[in-house]
Amino acid sequence: MKCFVCGGDMRPFIEKSFGLTNLDVCRYVRCDGCGLVVAETLYDMPRQNWEALNRECHAAYQHTDALAVDPNWLPRLKAQANVLNDLVKHGVLDESARAVDYGAGDGKLADMCRPWLKKFDAYMARPDEGYLTAEDLTPASFDFVITCSVFEHLLGASDVEKIFALLKADGTAALHTLVCEEVPADPNWFYLQPVHATFWTNAAMKIIFRQYGFKGCAYHVDARLWLMFRDTEKFSRLKACDGWILADAFVDYWKVKPYRK
Repeated sequence: MKCFVCGGDMRPFIEKSFGLTNLDVCRYVRCDGCGLVVAETLYDMPRQNWEALNRECHAAYQHTDALAVDPNWLPRLKAQANVLNDLVKHGVLDESARAVDYGAGDGKLADMCRPWLKKFDAYMARPDEGYLTAEDLTPASFDFVITCSVFEHLLGASDVEKIFALLKADGTAALHTLVCEEVPADPNWFYLQPVHATFWTNAAMKIIFRQYGFKGCAYHVDARLWLMFRDTEKFSRLKACDGWILADAFVDYWKVKPYRK
C-alpha cells in the first residue's frame, strides 16, 4: 500500500480489537515518508460495510452523553463559534459569503454562527433543520468550508479532494482535527476509534496544505482550529485578531507528547 499523501511505502504499525458487529480487529499501517497512519482494514472495507459501521457508531453516539465522553466538546464548540463570529466582525470572513460546516453532526456549531454558516452531514442530517443536501455541494462554489472532527474519518485522496474541491479559487478552509508530530504506536491511544480511519502528522498536513494551493495558515490554540487561506489579503486581515499563530506554511503546533484530547 502506498501513502496517498506523499507516495511513501505504508508498513504494518499496530492492531486494535473493537469487537463490533461491523469491525472486529482493525489493522493500522504507517507511511515511511510523512508518518501518516491509516486504518488499512477500514480502507479495504466494502463501501456498504463502511456505511453500516458508521450507522452503528453514530447510533451509539446519539444515545451517549457527549460531555461524558469528551468534556471539552461543548466549550471547544463555543470557542470555535466565538472565533468564527469574530472573524466576520473583522472582515476576515464575509457574512454574505457562501459557507458550510461540512460533517456538521448535530449542527451545534452552525447554529451558533447562524445565519451565515450552513450545515451538511452525510449521516446525521435532519432535513427539517436546514441542512444542505449532497446536491447543494457544488464544486468551486463555497467561499468558506469548515470541518470539525472530520479529517480523521476520511478514506484517502478522493475524500480530501471532495472537501477542498468545494472551495472557490480564493476560498478559505478551517480545520479541527488532531495532528501529531508522530502518531503513537499504542493500541490504547484514545484516538483509535472505530470510524477514525486516517491519523494526520504535521509532515502530511504540510504536503496537503501546499498541494491545494493554500498560502497562509493560522492556528487558534483555545479553539483548536486551523485556518488555511488562498487569498493573501484575507490572511493579512487576520493580524488584527487576537489569539492566532500565523505562518506561510501549515502551523505545526502540536509537537510534544502526550498529544491532547
